[in-house]
Amino acid sequence: MTISDFFQHRAGTWASQRTSHHLIIKKSESGKSEIKVEFLEANTPDVTALCQEYNFDPTQAICGAKVTWDGSMEWDKGEDKHQGSTIIVAIAEGENIQSGKLLRQQGYAEKAPVVGRYVMGEDGVLSLITEYGTLYSEEKLWFPRPNVCMRAGITIGMSNVASYCTEIRKAT
Repeated sequence: MTISDFFQHRAGTWASQRTSHHLIIKKSESGKSEIKVEFLEANTPDVTALCQEYNFDPTQAICGAKVTWDGSMEWDKGEDKHQGSTIIVAIAEGENIQSGKLLRQQGYAEKAPVVGRYVMGEDGVLSLITEYGTLYSEEKLWFPRPNVCMRAGITIGMSNVASYCTEIRKAT
């Protein structure tokens, strides 16, 4: 599976159930989200614009995705919002499209633009690695079944969190 295959397979609307383990305070919380993923061809305006924002040649882009989410976590107060969207773009490292840079309009651990790395394993597991200065984030995504996506991640820094998500594609 290539990164483009992965993004194409990820397209759709997903019901997500998350458990997060806050390692410093030794507590867990659960949450749920609806996640929408739209596959973007390499030559779409959103992909081109993000490449230009990061000073990458848009012809280096393999593909992209627009990801939108709306969710809630167990400890939320009324004003807490877990909504947003971002564009992500895969940029290969030379001729090897199985690893490279991952451009994001907005990171997961911080709400700022970020350049991370991706590695597409031979086993079909996508690893996303991002360093935000004081934070390190790594997430693995895979499909045990065609309409099920699993995600496991860690964020190390000021808040150390391990999370696990099960996502089921909604019928259209």
